[in-house]
Amino acid sequence: MRKISDQFISDLKTGSLRPVLEAVLHDDTVCLEIRSKNITLYYRGGKLLKIEEKSLGNYKPSFDKKYCKHKKFVSNHGKTIENAKTVFDFVAVFPLIKSEMDIWFSEHSKLEREIQQHIERENNHTRNATDTDYYIADIEYDTRENSRFDMLALKWPSTSTAHKNRAGLSLSFIEVKYADGALTNSSGLEDHIVDMYSYLKSHDFSTVCKEAEGMFNQKIALGLINVPKNTVKIGIDSNKRPEFILLLVNHKSASDKLNRELNNIIQSDIYKNLCKIADVKIAISCLMGYGLYENSMISLEKYLEKEGADKNDNHHP
Repeated sequence: MRKISDQFISDLKTGSLRPVLEAVLHDDTVCLEIRSKNITLYYRGGKLLKIEEKSLGNYKPSFDKKYCKHKKFVSNHGKTIENAKTVFDFVAVFPLIKSEMDIWFSEHSKLEREIQQHIERENNHTRNATDTDYYIADIEYDTRENSRFDMLALKWPSTSTAHKNRAGLSLSFIEVKYADGALTNSSGLEDHIVDMYSYLKSHDFSTVCKEAEGMFNQKIALGLINVPKNTVKIGIDSNKRPEFILLLVNHKSASDKLNRELNNIIQSDIYKNLCKIADVKIAISCLMGYGLYENSMISLEKYLEKEGADKNDNHHP
């Protein structure tokens, strides 16, 4: 279960770990994700810092030094990444760690993960977050059973009436793909449709709802979500089917690759069976930005219909 203890929450809010939370709250390039008995801070989609609770009030920090490929460990008033041992040592050298990670990412691009962070920031804690219809409960959600989903989102329409209801939210799984090269082959769209169906058929949906709800409420408690600090609940009934959303970044509209893939998918039995237990949608937008809106989530069939109509209009001025 992805959850941290009440003591962990308290230490982040007002105790010994407060500098960590302060660093996250004042740095839009860093996000905090809740894991099982630990938290991970991400920068550009990479792990900036992991803090694990070894026992009550006892924490172990770690950083993946693979990012320090060039071994610069730049000194800042005598402080270096290499010498960091405590949580506060690592917080003090965040600028050095980020510099090393920037160099690594210039050679090992992770754009999909970086974009996930942009989406989370836009929908969770910018001043416009209360105007979007989705909040992100988690990124890189690992089921520990060979299934991984880019994002878990809580669908919470931004109308004043809907925002008064904190007990009827629904859950969305989001798969992010960057550019058309990611649409096919291993881990392409078809594979994700299969994985989503397999996961929902073999797992108790209420369990993942409970976990997402717990992570989201702990994020609210830490001030990471731009909503009033009251708990929310995900509704689990026939009217709260999960969504599986394909969020495709920088698709080349002149290419037929996406249409071919979607046509193949909607003709498959796996897709037809998935549609019986979940709403499968694709995110569209007519304006730039990473805000997620309910009316911009349409079915694959409607997307293909729209694409066909647009092409016909372009051919007949």
